[in-house]
Formats: sequence, C-alpha cells, structure tokens
Amino acid sequence: MFQFIQKCLHLPSSLERPSQILIFLALSFSVASVLVSIAISQILLAAALIAWLYLEKDTNLKTLLRLPCIPPLCAFIFWTIISALVSPNPLANISAAKKFFLFLLLLLIPAVTRGLKIILWIYRAVFAVSAISGIAGIVQFLADPKRDYLHRISGFMSHWMTYSGLMMIVLILLVNFALNTRRRNFSWIIPLGCLIAIALILSDTRTAWAGTIAGALVVILLRKPRAIIGLLAITLVVYFVSPAKTKQRLESVWNLKDPNTSNRIEIWGTSLRLIQHNPWFGVGLKNVNREALKYRGNHDYPDWAYQHAHNNFLQIAAERGIPGLLFWIWLMSRFGWDALRVYRVSRKSPSDSKEALIASVAAMGTLAALLVAGLGEYNFGDSEILTLFLFIMSAPYAFLTGFPVQHSPSPVPRGTRNGEQETLL
Repeated sequence: MFQFIQKCLHLPSSLERPSQILIFLALSFSVASVLVSIAISQILLAAALIAWLYLEKDTNLKTLLRLPCIPPLCAFIFWTIISALVSPNPLANISAAKKFFLFLLLLLIPAVTRGLKIILWIYRAVFAVSAISGIAGIVQFLADPKRDYLHRISGFMSHWMTYSGLMMIVLILLVNFALNTRRRNFSWIIPLGCLIAIALILSDTRTAWAGTIAGALVVILLRKPRAIIGLLAITLVVYFVSPAKTKQRLESVWNLKDPNTSNRIEIWGTSLRLIQHNPWFGVGLKNVNREALKYRGNHDYPDWAYQHAHNNFLQIAAERGIPGLLFWIWLMSRFGWDALRVYRVSRKSPSDSKEALIASVAAMGTLAALLVAGLGEYNFGDSEILTLFLFIMSAPYAFLTGFPVQHSPSPVPRGTRNGEQETLL
C-alpha cells in the first residue's frame, strides 16, 4: 500500500519505511495546507509530531537540541514567559504563548527531511496549494473589483495581510526555484509565478510588495547577480502596466498626509512611548492593544487601530521588552548565518548539493522579505506566515550537520543514494 502511495505521489525514493512516509506526508501537508487553513495545518503538525515521537524512537534528540538555533530560541521563549508572568494579565498572556508550538518545526524538519529530494517535494506541495490560494484571491477581486482598503482580497485567510504575506513568501520560493531548475520546468513556474504575482498586486498591500522585492533581490544576488537588471525591468513594467489605484497605493508611501501612512507614524510613535515606559518586560502578549491607548499622541484614529505596532521590532519590544527584542534579533541572525554557512559550502559543488543550495538561498531570501515587510506590519505574529517561515528557516539545518548520520560542525551534502548521484531537478 505504501509503495502504491509512494508511486502515485512521486514521493522521494529515500523514504523507505512506512513510518517515514506517514510522518513525511503529515509534515509536508501541514506546511502546504497553511495556505488554505491554519486549523488543518496545526492538526497535521500535531499528528506528525506524535507519529515521529512514537514511531521514530531511534532519533537522537540530543543531536537536534544541539542545533545552533536552539540557544537563541530558548532565550526568546524564556524571556517571553517571564514577560507574561509579570504582565498585568499573566494567565491570558501565558495562554497566548501556545504559538511556540509552531517552533517544533525547527526540530521536525531536520529530523524528517534526511533524504534526497525531500525538501524539494515539500516545496512543490507548497506551490500546488498556492495555486489554489492565488486563484481564490483573484476570484474574490473579480467578484468585487471596487472593494476598499478595509475589504481587500484575502483568499482563504481571515485577513489580507496574512494572505499577501503568504503570497510574498511563495513568490520568493518560485524565483529561487526558477534560478536553480531546468528550463523544462518553466512551463509551470512562469504561469504559477504570474498567478501569484497578480494576486499579490491585487492585495494592495505595500509591505508585502516591498518584502517581495527585497527577498527576490537577495535570491538573485546570491544565484544570478547579473539578473538584477531583469528584476528592475520587471518591476518597472509591472508598475507602468498597473491600474491607477495600484500606482496611487504605492506612491502613498511617501505621502505623509495619506491616512494609512499617517496612521502608521502615529502608531509607531505610540509604540515607542510604550516601550520607553516598559523597557524590561514590555506589557505582555495580549495587552499591547489596551496599553497602547495610554500613550497615543492624538485621538484622530479609532481604538482598534492600535491593536498592534505594525512593526515586528516595535511589537516584540512592546510585548516582551527590549531584552526580548534582542533575543529575537539573535534568533533571526542565527537563521541567516546558518543558512549562509550552508550556502557557502553548497555553492562550491552545486551539482552535488543542489538541494542544499536551494534551501539555503530560500532561507536568506525569505528572511530578508519577512524583515523588510515587517517594518510596516507585524507579520511575525501571523501563525500562517510563521508556519511557512519556520519551515523555510529549518530546511538548511537538514544539511548543516548531516543529521543523523554525521555530526560534523560544517555543512555536508546529502546528494547520493546507492553510490550514484540522483538528479535533483
């Protein structure tokens, strides 16, 4: 039965045991399904975790806990819990910390994705589901082209910011994939890329646009620096052929009188004053929207506009204090540095470690996108975006130490099976 499933789904041949196939499918569809349902995604993630703990008892957990990202992650979690305990509403803030469940992806992905083509298969699963999500958003727009900024397209998500953030990440993955694949795959990469790009443009979300350009820029600089000219040309073409409403939306970034821009400036100022009065522990994960009202600069905007700081750095500092922010920066820096380590080794022999190269470049591009888009939005707080982000960040760790076969401090390629090199793409 499992052989039939493996053949029908074109699963990687490196998945040999039924237990491996079961865990892999649960984990893969957990990551991919986040584009349509966070509930389904988390159920599958829990199933993958339980199955992994029960069926893969030979896993060396100590090796996983020695991954370089674990110390900053533990520090960030520890300070978050301390901040929650000293906050005005400790029980509610502790319960909000349940989102740390998603960080188990940092252990599961390196443990499960040990064989050839496994990471690439998950990427393709994400691409397949993203097509459905992209179509859903475009259909929403066609059903009501005159929708205002408070009713933007959102696909299967509850908010347009979540939707545009997911489309942003998928588009960066596609750019990375296109730069590392054979031309025959362009027959589906180009149509899917156009579909996702259209959905992203129609979302009217400026932060996601900026994040996409930043992420694509990083990917191209790492893989095909000369293609930067092509990126600039595509960006200009998209701008000039875009509807007047989209151009106006983009140009409003520099207009301080624009309601959305002036609203951001007011909220950032409010957040800075809140952090200044609560520098060590912040006010807790669930209290920013209430506490921010005490520090507002004016009453020009409704109370609901202060639900969060619209900036990753400010929001995390407001919730967990400046130490919490520093621990988060440490974690993000660790993700980037470790991906860079894998990239440096894999680019020396790209034919032998193509998968590692793709995973490392995707991680650095996605990290850049999240940070740039996060200057104007709290995208780190979205469970859907966080799930996809953590999968991409954890993928390089499957190559970093060669877990569990080897325990070298340097990245190692995984590219062979039965003494022969397999074709990755």
